[in-house]
Amino acid sequence: MDFEFVAAQQLPGVPAGHRAARLHGHTFQLRVRWRGAIDPDRDWLIDPADMCARVENVLAAVDHHYLNDLPGLENPSTENLARYLKDRLAAVLAGGLVTVELWENQDVGCLAS
Repeated sequence: MDFEFVAAQQLPGVPAGHRAARLHGHTFQLRVRWRGAIDPDRDWLIDPADMCARVENVLAAVDHHYLNDLPGLENPSTENLARYLKDRLAAVLAGGLVTVELWENQDVGCLAS
């Protein structure tokens, strides 16, 4: 499933004068994949509406927020943000393997699995 959210950030670990050191924002593109056991009563992995609701609940914590203020995201690089989201999604999509693909723009993205 694909999702989109908007957030602001500054990267503290970059050299002085680097454009990512300044306050800026992205419209992030998120792709979530979940692999697990098929529910024998329903013959599916998860109700897509249920999965969507769970992901949206996790995204509510980052959407339209300043990422640096969130515990665990003091350095909100795309890699750290992908791992942050993967960990939280794994907790709400228990029983399966969660893979997160996160893009901050069409050229910069990463995979957390």
